[in-house]
Amino acid sequence: MIRRWFALLLILLGVGLFLYPTMNDRYESYQQHQILQQWQDNMQAMDQLSGEENEELHSVGVLNATPVGSDVTSTPNASASAVESLMSVSTKPASGSDAPVNVIATAKPPPAKPKNMEGVLSIDKIDLKLPILSGATMDNMKIAVASIANTGKAGAIGNYAIAGHRNLTYGKNFNRLDEVDPGDVIEVDTGSRKFVYRVEEKLYVLPTDVWVLQSSGSNREITLITCDPMVDPTHRLIVKGKLVE
Repeated sequence: MIRRWFALLLILLGVGLFLYPTMNDRYESYQQHQILQQWQDNMQAMDQLSGEENEELHSVGVLNATPVGSDVTSTPNASASAVESLMSVSTKPASGSDAPVNVIATAKPPPAKPKNMEGVLSIDKIDLKLPILSGATMDNMKIAVASIANTGKAGAIGNYAIAGHRNLTYGKNFNRLDEVDPGDVIEVDTGSRKFVYRVEEKLYVLPTDVWVLQSSGSNREITLITCDPMVDPTHRLIVKGKLVE
């Protein structure tokens, strides 16, 4: 009986080891999907929040309003100031009384961004859309791609360096990065702005060639980094682009 249970345990252990890579890959893809979904929900909530605030300000006469019996109309600057400060607005009641009614527009806190997320990286040519996490740690790169510390920022002068694994699963992370060529387009969406880069170089360098992370000091660049080849990598595949002004 003991031998039978021991044999069954060994079989289950073998099946578990066989299925682990597939299950782990699916779990990482699930985490990636959850981050992207949270990002999209955040962007939609921000749009909805902006629309609701405008409706509230219209309802209390802050935007595009002319008080009864007054020749003074609100200006864009006044509206912007009211939106930012959300101060009390004095309006006349419907009954015609001269007593002002104070209505306060209450600000709603914006939804939080996904933890450690800087934006979304997209390359249409290889059907790539990935969250960009802050810090190229092993944990971050298991889930998605990640920015390298002390390099540039999206859209800013400098070299925005992003690293990712060259997974064996087709299309996952930077698996198809070798298909990107000069002239192709890379997009980075930070939520508030979208930056478009055009690929200028594709290089294969040694791991010690850290010069690829350096900035020219005047250009707005992006550098994508992954291992090459996918099995037993000896080099790094580098894709470099410049911001399209």
